[in-house]
Amino acid sequence: MAERDVEVSANDAGQLRLRLLGSACDGCAGGCAGRCNLFATDQAGEFAMAAPPGLPVVPGERLRLCLDDASLRRAAWRGYGLAWLGLLAGAGLGFGVGQLWGRHGDVLTLVGLLAGTFAAVQSSKRHLPESRLQRPGTPSSTVPSPSDRP
Repeated sequence: MAERDVEVSANDAGQLRLRLLGSACDGCAGGCAGRCNLFATDQAGEFAMAAPPGLPVVPGERLRLCLDDASLRRAAWRGYGLAWLGLLAGAGLGFGVGQLWGRHGDVLTLVGLLAGTFAAVQSSKRHLPESRLQRPGTPSSTVPSPSDRP
């Protein structure tokens, strides 16, 4: 699980602005496998997210921002797995069109490969993993993210 301590900078109309505390590498004993860049900030050095329902927060309050391993695996599948499937499907479709047309099979396979990969990557970029907020020291008080609500 990737975690980061944060301080609430602002809570405006359901949008939280969080200031990340400490170093991205705090608590990494054997390496974080790239998780240190999960909580990307804007130019002001703040992380923005929708305020979770059921967790009243005030500016200055310290919380913990968490991203569980299952969300990370889903994000990796969307990013890499879908691109790989798009590559294979596009190449197969291009090859099939080349076989039916009877010429330019290699060029059509390459065009299909590129088009399928591009389409899959574009569709996967819309799905970023959602972080959760919780109060420090209480791991069982995790508040559901907006996508977990019925």
